[in-house]
Amino acid sequence: MNQIIEKLIRNIGQEAMALADGLAGRLLVYAEVEDGVISADMFYVNSLAGSVRFRLCPESMRTLIQELWERWQVVPGNREWRVLAYVIDGGDFKIDFGYPDQINENEDLSERRPTAVKKYFGEAKVDYSKP
Repeated sequence: MNQIIEKLIRNIGQEAMALADGLAGRLLVYAEVEDGVISADMFYVNSLAGSVRFRLCPESMRTLIQELWERWQVVPGNREWRVLAYVIDGGDFKIDFGYPDQINENEDLSERRPTAVKKYFGEAKVDYSKP
């Protein structure tokens, strides 16, 4: 991994942590990216709501993710990914990528995103209300 990619990964995590009001557990940044299109959302355990909160990622976060996607592809040996699941849990983080051949083209984001949320949060109720 090169320094630019490492910095982008750190910046995504830092921005996510700064945006998660009342964070009391796991945080997920879920993004789907392709050329010219990005969707990015955050889900996190909130101490005040007692559930998993949903937030749209702001433009600054989408820009970081888009730049990570673009820079990732030009590194020799890296596969192009389409899905990013950036998970912060306690002081640790991990990134799971989904690749084009792993995406069911018959599903859309509204079907794939809940599957990802269930993978990382189980059957927890998701609060989609505005803060």
